[in-house]
Amino acid sequence: MQLFDQDGNRLSLTVEERKAFLEAAKKEEPENRLFCYLVHYTGCRPTEALELNGEQVIIKEKEIVIRTIKKRKLDSHGNLKKPKYRHIPVPEDLIDHLDFVFKIRQRLKKKTDVIKPLWSMRRATSWRMVKRVMLRAGVKGKQATTKGLRHGFGIAMFAGDKPMPLNILRDLMGHTETKTTEIYLQAVGKEKRKLVMQAWES
Repeated sequence: MQLFDQDGNRLSLTVEERKAFLEAAKKEEPENRLFCYLVHYTGCRPTEALELNGEQVIIKEKEIVIRTIKKRKLDSHGNLKKPKYRHIPVPEDLIDHLDFVFKIRQRLKKKTDVIKPLWSMRRATSWRMVKRVMLRAGVKGKQATTKGLRHGFGIAMFAGDKPMPLNILRDLMGHTETKTTEIYLQAVGKEKRKLVMQAWES
């Protein structure tokens, strides 16, 4: 996993780009807008988002439960891996909007379509939609992707006065090893250096 391509182009969204993306998403239909919000606030992969069902929206705790999708389906012994889930706290507004648009409480109460995915679009459709929102937001470049949103989430969790503990972010992102998550620490370091250099130039 890398945060820059071979030519040094950034593959993650900045704070400003993430804000612009959220603003641009407001012009989408409710279901599309919520997909954009979900990927932004959870750092999940598009395939993981498209699997989400009513049972995975935990209204009381204001959490989204994501089934972690890994590239390798078999363990070192050749056995099928058991599914792993991660609980990600999200803003209360996101939970309320998901409930309003997808009738989460109603589904749970009546036990209808509870395990049916909330979104019916295909992965390729979700990619095109996110690219459309990125374009509307004025975000251009290699970072204008769902992967860029995921990387932006990882970096944001380390930024600020109280960076998130590495092991917690590892679990939130569904990484198998902490060393994979450490790449975001490096990115934060580069962002800090960039800010310091900009200060000296002014």
